Amino acid sequence: MRNLAYALLAMACSVTGTAFAEDEQGPWSGSVAFGYLSSSGNTDDTSAELDFDVAYTVKPWTHEFKARAYGASKDNDATAEAYKAGWKSKYDFNEFDYAFGALDWNKDRFSGYERQSFATVGYGRRILNSDEFVLNLEVGAGYTKQRSAEIAGPPLVPAESTDGAAGTLGGDFTWNFSENASFHQTLYIFTASDNTFWESVSKVKASLIGSLSLAVGYTVKQNTDVPVGTEKKDTLTSITLDYSF
Repeated sequence: MRNLAYALLAMACSVTGTAFAEDEQGPWSGSVAFGYLSSSGNTDDTSAELDFDVAYTVKPWTHEFKARAYGASKDNDATAEAYKAGWKSKYDFNEFDYAFGALDWNKDRFSGYERQSFATVGYGRRILNSDEFVLNLEVGAGYTKQRSAEIAGPPLVPAESTDGAAGTLGGDFTWNFSENASFHQTLYIFTASDNTFWESVSKVKASLIGSLSLAVGYTVKQNTDVPVGTEKKDTLTSITLDYSF
């Protein structure tokens, strides 16, 4: 886990350095966030998180890539390890309506599902679109492939792979409640015949200096059908430094 923390720190420094070097505004925008905690003594406990988000906008198109890595260990034994990546392209019909195509991939070592991938297309509507409030709602359909985790037991529960049609519902909400602080909420649901996965991410950000902010986040992930011996719900609380570019 310590090696993961160092690797994430190096990646964050590299991306942030590139962002600082970019002075001219253009079609590119994004953010990078890094959080790290370490303690020593009776226990050796470390955790690390890296979030990366980059978007390229040339109207009517917007293309966005997001990635997240999180890990934690105690006494050199991993207690959490998860990775997430997603790509979304949007095409604006007008100020309020758009079509989207998205690819989402999740890998969670300690979840009921080792890997999950979703490919979806759909329709989005901007319900609110002002400097203070932004609210987008989406509905779509597509294809999913999921692999459940193997449970050592006893009894041994082997991993299983499933695939098929999937539907998606989701949305994101932003409230800029002051010049220097904001609240952001996303909720996405992917449902298939054998399992429904949903993820909620809540984050409050406050500017520190320039483009650097302090953020506190809370994530909830849940699968409705999981192997015996695993929990349906996982939660994560994070404190990170965010740099926007």
